[in-house]
Amino acid sequence: MEAANENKTKGKRVEIFCSGCSRSTNHLVIVSVDIEGSEELPDDAWIAWADHYQVVQCQGCNAFSFRHLHWFSEEEDPTSGSDGLSERLYPERDGAHLRSREFMSVPPRLDRIYRESIHCFNSECFTLCAAGLRGLVEGICADQKVTDGPVERPAKGGGTRIVREKNLEGKIAGLHEKGILTKSAAETLHEHRYLGNEAVHELTRPSRAELKLAAEIIEHILEELYEIPEKAVELKAEKARRKLRK
Repeated sequence: MEAANENKTKGKRVEIFCSGCSRSTNHLVIVSVDIEGSEELPDDAWIAWADHYQVVQCQGCNAFSFRHLHWFSEEEDPTSGSDGLSERLYPERDGAHLRSREFMSVPPRLDRIYRESIHCFNSECFTLCAAGLRGLVEGICADQKVTDGPVERPAKGGGTRIVREKNLEGKIAGLHEKGILTKSAAETLHEHRYLGNEAVHELTRPSRAELKLAAEIIEHILEELYEIPEKAVELKAEKARRKLRK
């Protein structure tokens, strides 16, 4: 026997993780569909279950999300402390998840690769995430029309020489050569290149910590290349408008 009720848990407050606040916060159930059921078994035994589908709103940042709370009597186990409850949140998130940045001026195809990479990270597809971040570096070079750059190579007889390379290493050096990136930022992108090469060619699985740091650095570079220049233009235009109003 099963029964469904609308808004049985409406108005209830629950504490869950909020990606916007980056911590657990109180959420208010705005709308719910609550299903409860049970079934009798032989020898006076029984099983029961409940599903609560809820639209919830964070009481800190006001963001909306979806929560599914499931309970099954057969999953209760007093010896292990299990209460039979399981919870799923949509979008999926917890303290280890990354929240996608909202970029306004990043080219759409780069923004798409960035978001797909973050999705892979949150889905624990770490090898694909690393490959995506490497692809994002390639995309940045292509968008900035950088096709090669100076790379240091061993010279015959000892020492080093500078050659122009068209591989990703050369392109990253070209970003610095054209003044698009600082030396330290270019060196950081080289780390992404190595990370992606290992993941794609050697099928290694990068750690969560490595990828989290890599994604944060990529976000900083996207901010530096695309968001800050656009904000500077807007600021200059606003100053000009203010002078005209005087």
